[in-house]
Amino acid sequence: GDKAVAEAMVAHYERNAYALATGKRLFTWYNCTGCHANGGGGSGPALMDDVWIYGDDAQSIYQTITEGRPNGMPAFGTRIPKDQIWQLVAYVRSMSGIAPQDGAPNRDDAFLTRVPESFMDPQKPERAAPSSASVRTP
Repeated sequence: GDKAVAEAMVAHYERNAYALATGKRLFTWYNCTGCHANGGGGSGPALMDDVWIYGDDAQSIYQTITEGRPNGMPAFGTRIPKDQIWQLVAYVRSMSGIAPQDGAPNRDDAFLTRVPESFMDPQKPERAAPSSASVRTP
């Protein structure tokens, strides 16, 4: 059921440093900071403490992001892809220390000025073509 799916997703995302770092970046991109600040809370509740109005389990947090909650939390289910929601769930849980610490991001990688090599698209062979390929020989 849903609980088994949630547990599988948690295992996949929460022990994955890349997923947590992506969740951290998405948290800013989707302006979660607008209401929750950087986890300390604002017009939305804090996410760094151990007080969870709707439950701290992954399924509850996923539901909160997907369906929204009364009094302010918008539903993002139709606006954010499922894998990104799970990355957000993992990151939000890591903020309050629920996620395993061995995967938690320690710094923000978003300040990089160019795309890291690990993000390069292997589906674009022209990028990897040797420079001599564009030189015409008589």
